[in-house]
Parts: sequence; C-alpha cells; structure tokens
Amino acid sequence: MSDKILNSHDFQEALRKCSEETGIPFDKVEKEAAADLKEMAARPGRYSVAGWEAFSKWLARAYKLDVNDRELVELRKLNKDSSLVFLPNHRSYLDPLVLRSAMQPYGFPPNHVLGGVNLAIWPLADFGQKNGIVFIRREFKDDHVYRATLRAYLSYLIAQRSNLEWYIEGGRTRTGKLRPPRFGILSYVIDAYTEHPDNDVHIVPTSIIYDQQHEVSAISAEEAGGVKSPESLKWFYDFSKSQSRRLGRAHVRFGEPLSLKEAVKLTEDENGKPRPRLAVPKVAFEVANRINAVTPITPVALVTFALLDNEDRALTVGEGRDILGPILGYIEKRHLPMTDNVDLNDQGDMRKAVERLVSENVVEVYDGGVEPVFRIPRDRQHEAAFYRNTVVHFFVNRAIVEVAVLKAMDDGGDSEAITENTWQYAKRLKDLLKFEFFFPSTKDFATNVKDEVDLAFPGWEDKDLSAATVEKSFKDAKLHVAHRVIAPFLEAYTVLFKQLAAADPAMVVEQDALVTKCMDIGQQLWLQHLLHNPESISKDLFKNGLQLADNLGLLEPGDAELKEKRAAVAKELQGYVDKVSVIRHLARERSREFLATHETYGA
Repeated sequence: MSDKILNSHDFQEALRKCSEETGIPFDKVEKEAAADLKEMAARPGRYSVAGWEAFSKWLARAYKLDVNDRELVELRKLNKDSSLVFLPNHRSYLDPLVLRSAMQPYGFPPNHVLGGVNLAIWPLADFGQKNGIVFIRREFKDDHVYRATLRAYLSYLIAQRSNLEWYIEGGRTRTGKLRPPRFGILSYVIDAYTEHPDNDVHIVPTSIIYDQQHEVSAISAEEAGGVKSPESLKWFYDFSKSQSRRLGRAHVRFGEPLSLKEAVKLTEDENGKPRPRLAVPKVAFEVANRINAVTPITPVALVTFALLDNEDRALTVGEGRDILGPILGYIEKRHLPMTDNVDLNDQGDMRKAVERLVSENVVEVYDGGVEPVFRIPRDRQHEAAFYRNTVVHFFVNRAIVEVAVLKAMDDGGDSEAITENTWQYAKRLKDLLKFEFFFPSTKDFATNVKDEVDLAFPGWEDKDLSAATVEKSFKDAKLHVAHRVIAPFLEAYTVLFKQLAAADPAMVVEQDALVTKCMDIGQQLWLQHLLHNPESISKDLFKNGLQLADNLGLLEPGDAELKEKRAAVAKELQGYVDKVSVIRHLARERSREFLATHETYGA
C-alpha cells in the first residue's frame, strides 16, 4: 500500500512541488513523506480486529448500547454501492469504540478512523493502527509534505471504497453542545472524491450521546479554568478503571446521508464546472444540523434542564414535574426525538435519572423534612450544564422569541410594529449567537420564528397586539425557557464585551489574557450574585465571544470610535440579559404559585 501511494504519479508531482516551494532536496522530501505515511497509515489485520472488538466492548462496559435497527439496515444497503464517511459528534474518548460496537453486528467493515496522534500511546498505538486507526497530527497547516501525504492517503482510501470516520468538531465538546465544525479533513475528502468521481461517497451525520459520562467532571473542571491531564499510560489506566461503574446507555443515531456527488454538483458554475471547495462549508454545517436533529433528548438532560437556574433553590419532585410538564408538551408538539417515552411518575425514567445523578454527586438530595428536595451544588453546575446543553439546540429558537417579544413590547407601537420589531430582535439575537448554535438560512429562520410565536401565543395574528396584551400572554404562559437556554451565553458575552469596552482601544487585545481576566471577573460577579449562571464562567464561551467581537470588527486596535462601538454592543447584550431576568422572574412566580397550592411543609 505504501509503495503504491509513494510511487503514484500525482503524489510524486505533489512532492516535487513541495521540494520547489521549500527548497528541500526531492530525495529528503520523499523520505519525509514515507516516514509521515508510516506514522499515519492503518494496517488492519484479521486477528487483531477480533481482539479490538473485544477490547472495545470491555472498555465501554459502563454502557448498554441503544441503536436504531432500521437506520443501520438502511446504511448497510447504501454501503453496498457507496463508500460511507461517518461524521459523529465528539463527547467521549469512547465514541469510536461505541460506534464500532454499534455497527459490527450489522456486517459493516471496520471504518478507517482518523484520530489525534496524542492518543498514540504505547501499547495502544500499534494495536490501534492494526484496527483502522489513522493517527494524525493536531496541527500541520505549515507542513507541506505532511499535508500532501495525508491528502494522498485519503485519496487512496476513497479509491479503495473504504469507509472513513472522524470527529468533525476536532475535539471533545467542552460544554455539551455541538462545536463548530473543522473543515480541513473534509476538504481533503472532497478533493479525493473529485479525483475518483465514479466512486460515490455518502456523508453520514452521526449522533452519539450518553445518559451520563465519567469524563464530564474532568471536562467541566477544565472549562472552569482547570488544566487538562495529558494522555499517558497512567491516564489510560485511570480512564479504563473508571468505566467499571455503570452509567446507563450509549445512544447512537444516524441522520439522513448526504451524497457528495449531489453536494459537488450544486457548486457548478455557469459552464457546468464543479467548484468542490465551495461544498466544504455547506456540507459541514448541513452535517452539524443533521446531527443535532437526530440527537435524542435523554431523561438526564431533562432533569438538569429543570434543576439549573433556579436561584440555587432545591426543588421537590412535584416542582420538577411542574417545570417539565410544559417542556414535554412542547417536545411532543414539535415531534422532537427522545430516548424514552418519559414518564413523570415517581417510578418512571425521570426518577431513575435523578437517582443516577445523585449517585454521581451531580445532584444532592435532602430528605430530612416532609419530602425530599433536590438541587445541583455550585461546584457541579458546569457538569450538570453539560448534560442540559446536549438538547438546548431544540429550544434556542423558542428562547430567542421570548426575549425578542419582550424587547419589542418595550418599544411599543401597534400590532404591525410589535411584529416587525420582534423579527428584527430575533435576527439580531441569531447573529449574536451564531458562534454558539447552528442556524438555518434567514428564510428558514423566519419560518422557525413564526412557528415558535404560533406555539407561544396561539392566534396572535388575529389579535390586536399591544404592550399590555403581550405582557398578559407572557404571564399566562406555562413555558419559559430563555433563562435556561441562552442566558449563560449572553451573560458570558456581556462580561467579555464590558472588558473590551473598558480596555484602551489603541492596544492589541491579548486574547488568552483577556479570557483569563474574564474568568476571574466572572467568578467575582457570581459570588456577588450579579451573575445568574456559574456555567457562564467558561473558557469556551469567552473564546466564542472573542470570535463574535472579531466578526463585528471590534477586536483590532482602533480609536475612540472603536471604544464607543464596543460599549454599544456591551450595552445591547446587557439589555438582552435584563430581559432574560424578566423571564426568570416570571418562571419564579409560576413556581411560587405551584408551592402555594401544593404546600406540604406546614402539614
């Protein structure tokens, strides 16, 4: 295999070009390419594959598999005539093992899995390569020889009709929600497809989600400012040992496959010539949307959804039911995917989810009174938010509508003005949150907003809207989600932009230092009860806020006008945070009404 790749005409030409661009003699470039290929290439073997499958099941022993048989049967049929490229989300080091275990009973050949070379630790490196693992470097954009070698290897695999797998986020999610996709490997695969257009290739969006994860506590600690432990033999021993505790199920779902042939065809110019690089971002974001669409809502996600952002109050089981009842009604109306038909009675799946969270100390229970009450401790709120964030994408449009309607209500005016202003605020919130969530085109987003308004305020088009009628509708509503869905992101961005506004506009922004400063200030604001969400104190959120600032043209040095623009965005964000506080207050009032009619502690 190596000789075939190294001696191919196209690769030889690519290496000659590398030699010319770098000034390195061709024989040295060729030798470097051979070493790179040896480092990355998988070397599957029949006996080692059987051993790997047993190893996979042992390492992922904390979970029972939950798969959709119909999806896998249909994919196996598709695989007879087409190569498949599986692009899963990335939540755990176990993801490739879980996916392998899910596919193996259906007769799929092992995927060639592209993974980070940081995991090529002894003795897993050799074992992994013999089982289709392709270890690639994290950073290689300036290494022309390595790039050419990886491109040639992927082209070879596509030509051989091999199935591929890699994790499009480029790393495990730190917050629980899907991260923005990385384009690099996808661009190489699309290039490889254009070299072999007769070999049809389908991209398979893949969702892997766990009831709970052993890794989440470490991930959450890193996100709150901790240091990531390097991968090593000791790390692997500790990781494998932790999997002895059962944590429920691992759920694997597959979105509708995308044909690369069709995706590339859509990029043809007026002369019918394809422009495959234009397909890369479109395919990547479509994959992300399809992953989100099939990610099932778990009982643990719902429990953490209810227990977070309650002003640090403990809830009774009854209060939890009261919060989740309208949410489940919303899920049913929108036909959202779930892992179970959730039952809100004491012996149902929700109760089991609470018990698992209590056993892992994510939720604490006090049962010394009349009835048990549950809360999430301060030091586990990042961890709980990880589980909640696995499903927030389903509620983000509803959250945006809630805030947009309140802002439009403040502006006043007649029905037409309130409707138009609601749309303008919704568009603005979509733009501010575009580095956190995947949004559709403006046209499709407009449809989504209208659908959400229809659900939140039935018959609104036939009513004479005013500030008073909108306020009454809000107070009468049983479902309020903005404080549970978008508040952490808006609060984090507000902290960041206030620091940008306070900085000297002529100075270069030291991004790492600013993130560290925002972490410290966020902690202070939380201790002062000026920040509602401790999960807002997040390196990932502050870094995304910096991306937003850059996108708005507010990161590069400037003059006094730049300072004013930064301050204006900070003020705008604070305005949205204030509206979320109104929604939080309405939810709190509803909770008080529930307690008043279900009082037990005075019995």
